[in-house]
Amino acid sequence: MSGQETENLESNNLTESMVSEFLKDNPDFFNKYPDILSELKIPHDHGAAISLVEKQVSVLREQNQQTRKRLHELIEIARQNEELARRMHQLALTLMDAEEPKDIFNTLYDNLKKNFHADRAVVRLFAKPSFVDSFATDEFAGCETAEQSLFKSIIDKRLPLSGRMKRQQQVFLFGDDGDEIASSVMVPLHGQGWGGILSIGSFDAERFQAGMGVELLANLGEVLSFILKPWVEQV
Repeated sequence: MSGQETENLESNNLTESMVSEFLKDNPDFFNKYPDILSELKIPHDHGAAISLVEKQVSVLREQNQQTRKRLHELIEIARQNEELARRMHQLALTLMDAEEPKDIFNTLYDNLKKNFHADRAVVRLFAKPSFVDSFATDEFAGCETAEQSLFKSIIDKRLPLSGRMKRQQQVFLFGDDGDEIASSVMVPLHGQGWGGILSIGSFDAERFQAGMGVELLANLGEVLSFILKPWVEQV
């Protein structure tokens, strides 16, 4: 300890930073003076003073509880993701068994609503009219190539986008009643000379949040694009 530090200790002109630095520089201080450690008292939330040791034990116990809670949360998330992956895998297998495009979309919509809690689901394809017009529905429709510009960045990047849609995208996908869609995810579809969007909408604003993990939905887009390819590109 320097002479200046000794003088400060003797005159009680101590600051918090000085005490902190002293203890950092002297890690064995409480080993040399165990009685001081046991005698130190600090304020408690409920008013009564407790020992520094008791406080440290309390802090460690709380940290341990928080760690265990976070671990349980991670385990639960892992279980949910595993179940979601299983459902997505089953959906992909079912889609590949479809014999006609209309069967693909009927299966897709039913599955998304039943197993993935989708309030609305639509597919918009920017492809040849002779393909899409033959079985267009409210959920599935072909669109003018020029309208693809609304989703160009999504289709080009081949990455789903979740959260709140732009107003123009929302009306285009879900029509005039699109205001009821509080959150959604847009999944790109793509092939040789064509593109498309699968959009899953929810009335719950928290269902699809910006930045959420979309790897499984990206895989669904790849599977759906692969399944549609023979019909779209053979026309």
